[in-house]
Amino acid sequence: MKSVYVFGPIHLFGEDYLPVYKKLNRVCESFFDKVIGTYPDFWDSKEKPTEFYARTVQMTTQCDLFIAEVSSPSHGVGMELQMAIKHKIPIIALAKEGTEVSKMVLGLPNLQKVIRYKDTEELVKKVEEALNQREKANSTIVPEKK
Repeated sequence: MKSVYVFGPIHLFGEDYLPVYKKLNRVCESFFDKVIGTYPDFWDSKEKPTEFYARTVQMTTQCDLFIAEVSSPSHGVGMELQMAIKHKIPIIALAKEGTEVSKMVLGLPNLQKVIRYKDTEELVKKVEEALNQREKANSTIVPEKK
């Protein structure tokens, strides 16, 4: 089962990104069997911080791809990106045009692509293109003959 984790800031800037999260989840449903996302999976959680952390780690570290909105600084997003590194999960980063992305994010060893966008419509189109390219590249891998 192929799965993806779509995430970004919740606390300081979350409301600004809610329409983005919702649209990205719908796009990803066409490419993945399971979509885990900041919205709805981690939105407005009533869990204790330790429970929230444990659930985040458990749910996300088995994913095949991380798609991270990195336009705004977020401690949680940075921690989640570090989880992707630890578990060798490929990352696609998303950033609004005109925002400065952290050099730490740009230097991630498993960062496959940075997608810059001006609005949600353009973002959806670019993410669809990237996922189509990724799917095409993965389908052309020929298994070794024994």
